[in-house]
This record gives sequence, structure tokens and C-alpha cells, in this order.
Amino acid sequence: MNTKTDKNTQNKPSFTAGEIILLSAAILFFLFVFVIAGWFGSTYLPAGQTSAIHSGELEVAAGNQKCTLKIPSGTLKINRPSKGAVGAKYKFSADAALDEPLRFVNCEGGIPNWTINIEAQTTFVGAEVKPFDVIREPAFDRDHFSFNWTFVPEEPVSPYQSHFWLRAIITQQDQTIENWNILVRDFPMENEALFGLPAIFWLIGAALALIFGSLFLVLFLQKRQKNSK
Repeated sequence: MNTKTDKNTQNKPSFTAGEIILLSAAILFFLFVFVIAGWFGSTYLPAGQTSAIHSGELEVAAGNQKCTLKIPSGTLKINRPSKGAVGAKYKFSADAALDEPLRFVNCEGGIPNWTINIEAQTTFVGAEVKPFDVIREPAFDRDHFSFNWTFVPEEPVSPYQSHFWLRAIITQQDQTIENWNILVRDFPMENEALFGLPAIFWLIGAALALIFGSLFLVLFLQKRQKNSK
């Protein structure tokens, strides 16, 4: 029995310093890829954007009274929700700005005692929204309206669809006479920025990390095979 050879084998370290460095680098790169992949599939939020509100006219009649509701043009601004951790409540808001207040014209049968309201509602598939019902604001002598919600993603692993409605509601003694959709639209979802940087930056970084991690792993295996001989 060659006791000298056996002694050298026993004293030989499990991993050399070079092997440890290569393996550690590969693990760090793969860990970065894992974190980015988990983040990218977990925090989808409504994208902020501005939509045009087109002018229109709505014929309204009740009893012996008849008027035309003149709806002016304007803009609807959907604000991107405030940032937060996955599972936290997000603040979401929308602002409608009209060129002038809504008003009745060409009335027949006298000036009606109807009430005009602006109503907004939003839904997120895969998220709990509060308030769930519509938000109604009086429109008398007003041309700016703000609506606020909070929502909690219930299915953070996939992007969910979001919808928005803006309506004009005509009522008389709390009874709805007419309602008209001023704006109905879906709006896209975007991944939340990580440390203020867009998703494309981190996706490119993850791709490079995957390449370098694989390279360091191959070098580690080659070095390990060579040192084991």
C-alpha cells in the first residue's frame, strides 16, 4: 500500500481557490437571473396614459320636457399607481378635464330640474378594487373631476386586464333618466420599474447574467475535472 499517495489524497482540499471563485460567480449570476425572473412576473401595474374625450350631444326626454345635453371635448389622464411591494395596496387615480362644464341646450317644456353627474368605474381582473362600485361626482358648473381607488393584486404571477368607464348620468329625484358613456376603454399593464430602471434594462442584464453564469459553471466543471485527475 502506498501510504504516501493516500496521505496526499487525504490532504488535498475538496475545492481549490480557483474552483470556489468560479462556482461562487456562477451561483451569483444564476441567483440574479432567478430574482429578475421572479420580479418580472409578479408586479404588473396599469400604465399611465392620456386619452382624448370627444364632444357629443345626448337627447334627454322625461315627461313633457326635452333637452340636449352638450358634452364638450376634453382629456382623461390615467395616472400610474404609486409603487409598492407585491401584495400591498396600490393607489390608483384618474383625472378628467373638460373644455367646459356639461350643460343643457335647446330645452323644450321649460328648464328641467334634472341633475347631471359624472360617474367613473374601473375593474382589474385578478385584483381587489376599492371602491368596487361606481364613483359619482356632481357635474354642475365643473369641468375637472378626480377619481381615486386602491387595489390589491390577487394573481401577481400574470398580467391582468384593466378597464375604465366614464359616464354622464342624468337623474331626477334620484331616478336615472339617461346615462351615456363618455369614454370606455381598456388600458395596458406594465411591469413596475425596479430601482427606477425599466424592465428592459433588467431583462438584458438577466440575459447577460445567464450567459456569464453558464460560462463560469462550464469553467468550474472543466477545472474540477482537471484537478481530480
